[in-house]
Amino acid sequence: MTQAADYTIRLIRALLQEQPVPPIPEGISLGELFDFSKSHSVEALVFRGLAAPGSYSADPVWAQWEQRSNQLLAQSIVQLQERDDIIRNLTDAGIDLMPVKGCWLKELYPELSDRQMSDLDMLIHPADTPSAEAVLLGMGFRKDEVCFHHTTYIKPPYTALELHTCLLPDTDAHGAYYESVWDRAVPVEGTPRLYRLTPEDEYLYYLVHLHMHMTEGGSGLRSILDHTIYSRCFPDLNAAYLETELETLGLSEFARQVRALSRCWFETGAPVPGAIEPLARAVCTAGTYGTLETRTHNRMARLRQKRRNPVTRFFAYSLPRFFRPLSEMKRRYPVLEKAPLLLPVFWVVRMVSMMLHNEKSFWQHLGLVFREGGRHG
Repeated sequence: MTQAADYTIRLIRALLQEQPVPPIPEGISLGELFDFSKSHSVEALVFRGLAAPGSYSADPVWAQWEQRSNQLLAQSIVQLQERDDIIRNLTDAGIDLMPVKGCWLKELYPELSDRQMSDLDMLIHPADTPSAEAVLLGMGFRKDEVCFHHTTYIKPPYTALELHTCLLPDTDAHGAYYESVWDRAVPVEGTPRLYRLTPEDEYLYYLVHLHMHMTEGGSGLRSILDHTIYSRCFPDLNAAYLETELETLGLSEFARQVRALSRCWFETGAPVPGAIEPLARAVCTAGTYGTLETRTHNRMARLRQKRRNPVTRFFAYSLPRFFRPLSEMKRRYPVLEKAPLLLPVFWVVRMVSMMLHNEKSFWQHLGLVFREGGRHG
């Protein structure tokens, strides 16, 4: 763990426990600390901790950091206003809606801007997609990116909405567990058509979502901090239910490690046990959203256990990602509703679009696939 990571964790722990924030140790510049906290989406929280002693204002980085923190506060205010407007407009239109992840978790943090969100995540029934889109376009959103389990809508300056039709992509090992997620939904009193998961099921989804990111590209400090905040706000979760469901999901050991890391980092300050040091290192090096390199490496590592031949491994990795089924391609290319025989044409259209509009990431990804696919072991 780097000095910047260690100090950031100690600072956040002091804030949560309402203790004096330790001074920045020798050997860490304010710029290094800013870059690290920004890469983990905790820069507003760290700035709040550093602002208490107020002894860093002479550093030129301080003005930049202060501006960034003010921007994040404005973003938080706008996001929550837009969240409430979206909920009101969609539910008034008769659309069942389930906001998830940061939509609710953000309000559990001590200060409004402590928990940053890149976007709002909400779940609807697939059949409600056209009606929901009409409402959102009427609110001033524009349709941005169509993925296979969500569509992104943008409203400047700060709001991005990921409108999900299922909670996990079909490539995730736990996708089947959430196929009937609406059966677990609980109506929110006072707002017809608005639903939430129970605190236990929200916690389970947090762990499942974190596991998805950790086994793909990685996830940063904010994810572990979320666990600490959630545990403080809901100390009486049904332990027996959680144990049963985690066993069903195959995540009992992962959950144990996340709990232990959360306690060491943000509660007790105890040294991280050797058994969970790999998780701690992975979190510290990943940043908020992980990396393409880590994602490709992890996927290929799993495939190497099943397919020894590099050629078959390459196709096993690539084919499901390039040649999506008709049911999903219809969401991206609505013309396929009337002309399904054009599916092969739109496979090519999608691939060309990826090459042209995401040129750097496409070719970088392809290079990583070839490099990782050729490894043995």
